[in-house]
Amino acid sequence: MSGKKKLSPSEFARRAADYFAECDRPYSSAACKSCADTAGGDRCIKCGKNKSRPYTLSGLCLALGITKSTFYSLRQNKSYCESVEMAILKIEAYIEEGGVSGDIAGAVALAELKENFGWGEEKASPSVEIVLDGEAGVLAG
Repeated sequence: MSGKKKLSPSEFARRAADYFAECDRPYSSAACKSCADTAGGDRCIKCGKNKSRPYTLSGLCLALGITKSTFYSLRQNKSYCESVEMAILKIEAYIEEGGVSGDIAGAVALAELKENFGWGEEKASPSVEIVLDGEAGVLAG
């Protein structure tokens, strides 16, 4: 972001909210041109021919005007971390729910979740050692 005005935490949150709202706004697909219903309104909003943009990390970064590496570095900044985590969670939930519901191909959803959200990574679990002394050791036998 060199040479640019630094993105403030409140500006980050506002732009992220704007990005998600824009993605949720339905737009007409090519199929709408052949539709007999010219009234529009609620019927068009619920029509399967209307499309909405998917939530993506790349799209969010573009809307924020930052790179992915800058996005991830903001995650470590206490001023931004909650907004960054909520944005990541919203994209992750979108992909996960889309994969489960069939709106997104399962293989595509899984690949995306592995690549950008750490799914499938081995988590190091701490080892626990229990030592029984005295009478407890005798009883455990």
